[in-house]
Amino acid sequence: MNKKGFVFVETIVVTAILLASLVLVYSAFVASNNQETRRLRYDDMNKLYETYYLKQYLESFELDTLKARINETTLYQNIYPGQSDLFGAAYNGEKLFFERLWNDLHIQTMILTTYDVSKITACDSAATMSLCSDNNLMTYLRTLDNDSDTGYRLIVEFASQLSGEPCTSTANCFYYYANVKVGA
Repeated sequence: MNKKGFVFVETIVVTAILLASLVLVYSAFVASNNQETRRLRYDDMNKLYETYYLKQYLESFELDTLKARINETTLYQNIYPGQSDLFGAAYNGEKLFFERLWNDLHIQTMILTTYDVSKITACDSAATMSLCSDNNLMTYLRTLDNDSDTGYRLIVEFASQLSGEPCTSTANCFYYYANVKVGA
């Protein structure tokens, strides 16, 4: 009987078992790491507070005007600095303040939408194509509960470096997301 052949086959089998075990451990680690990253960047407590106070600030202006525009064809409204229909002509100083607030908080995107975002995440209408091209935002929107709650959501995408400074390039940029309920 050839013992060298048996040792070789035994080594191959043990190596295959170890390799399969390492692949399983690695895949579990990657899944756990992705969940932790998502937990850290989605609805972080600091970003939730910032979003809540942004909502409080915006509700003191014409946020109802934007709510009225959301319907079956227009599923969301972008909110951005310099928006004339939010502050009106009488609030020029507020426009400048909002622009500074936008820059200081490192806001990338701010959207007002219905509480149920399933129509946006479906990406089946021309109205949502600009949002659907943002993979980070769509991944976040898919994690939100889409219960039958009425009202609206203010969804904010923050972008900053790990140090908290503004992004200088997309390579060193981290995206954080938060949302709060607006009205009933």
